[in-house]
Amino acid sequence: MHWMCDMRFKTALLPVLSVLISLGTLNAQGTIDHSINRNRTRLEKIRREIETLKSKLRQSRQKAHGLQEQLALMDEELALIEQAKGLLLNQQKLLERRSRHNRQALIDTRKKLKRLREMYAQRARYMYKYGRVRELDMLLSSESFNQALVRLRYLNRLAEYDEKMIRGIVRKEAQIERLQKQLNADLVAKRESVRQKQQQEARYKTRRDERNRLLAQLEKDARYYNRQIGLKEKERQKLLGLISRLEEERKASQNNKRETEERPVVIDFDDFRKGRGKLPWPVKGRIVSAYGRDYDPKTKTYVTNSGIEISSPIGTPVKSVFRGVVRLITYMSGYGNTIIIDHGHGYYTVYSHLGEIYVQKDDVVESNQIIALIGDSGSLAGSKLHFEVYTGQKTDNPRRWLR
Repeated sequence: MHWMCDMRFKTALLPVLSVLISLGTLNAQGTIDHSINRNRTRLEKIRREIETLKSKLRQSRQKAHGLQEQLALMDEELALIEQAKGLLLNQQKLLERRSRHNRQALIDTRKKLKRLREMYAQRARYMYKYGRVRELDMLLSSESFNQALVRLRYLNRLAEYDEKMIRGIVRKEAQIERLQKQLNADLVAKRESVRQKQQQEARYKTRRDERNRLLAQLEKDARYYNRQIGLKEKERQKLLGLISRLEEERKASQNNKRETEERPVVIDFDDFRKGRGKLPWPVKGRIVSAYGRDYDPKTKTYVTNSGIEISSPIGTPVKSVFRGVVRLITYMSGYGNTIIIDHGHGYYTVYSHLGEIYVQKDDVVESNQIIALIGDSGSLAGSKLHFEVYTGQKTDNPRRWLR
């Protein structure tokens, strides 16, 4: 008796499990679609910003403005091109993920369609052999009125089943057609993404050569470096203001005990403080500028450094040092492409002078996850990573946190 109950329970559970699996598959597909659309929106925004900067640069040249203004515009354009390259690479990966998902869905759907057609063929052969006459005979040969009602219900259910199979076949055929169209469209989109990335690579090389020629002309002017130090100090204060705003938002959200879709709240990350002295290095390289007051040999003056600068070749992977949420991706003069990650409980890390960026705002990142590549955006001293650690609204020496 127990085994019969167990069997009935399992039989009843199968449709539920099937629905849950289907929902999981749909959810995965929806997540990929959302990421592709978000990536595409961000890419379009960056393209518009690049075109605006190109227009400003043309105007600056026509009006014979100073080399410093042209260099600043070029730096920002190069940084945005790097962001576009990262987004295009992300788009290729996302399209490939969706294609893999759809190829498997296509295989599964074709199997289900084949099974439905086989079942319907069996039913059609039966109907061809016996026809409706046999069903009518079965109804008329009933020994009682109740038996006739039972047989009538059975025949009605059989008719409903036939209709359901036909609808199922039509739906599966339509689904296969949609999947095939999506696969073809994604293949075209992926090829276009590859073409656009190659185009951005060529544009980057051309603009970078121009930028290096301008920089070579300005390197002889000590006043230029002094002005850049002053500009970077202003940007340092601006960065501190950004961190302060993020921290105030976090506290306000925590006090209200509610979350918003626009700004996800970190509530379940491991305590960042436990990682003090144990965090992995964000990039392989050597420290070329220490935290605090540091001597600048070019200007022969002492400057205040809110973090450390780690020299590393262009293209070296930059990794998150701890689990967190990407709160901001921006360009800052003197810092270049910059990512701010919130690690919860008032702790933030900042990564600057980045090249291609592989994450987006509000992404959850893991410890040791590659978030970008080393670049030289906003740098006057070659490729390096500027890395900062904030506790609340104050900077802390990053060296104390790294292994």
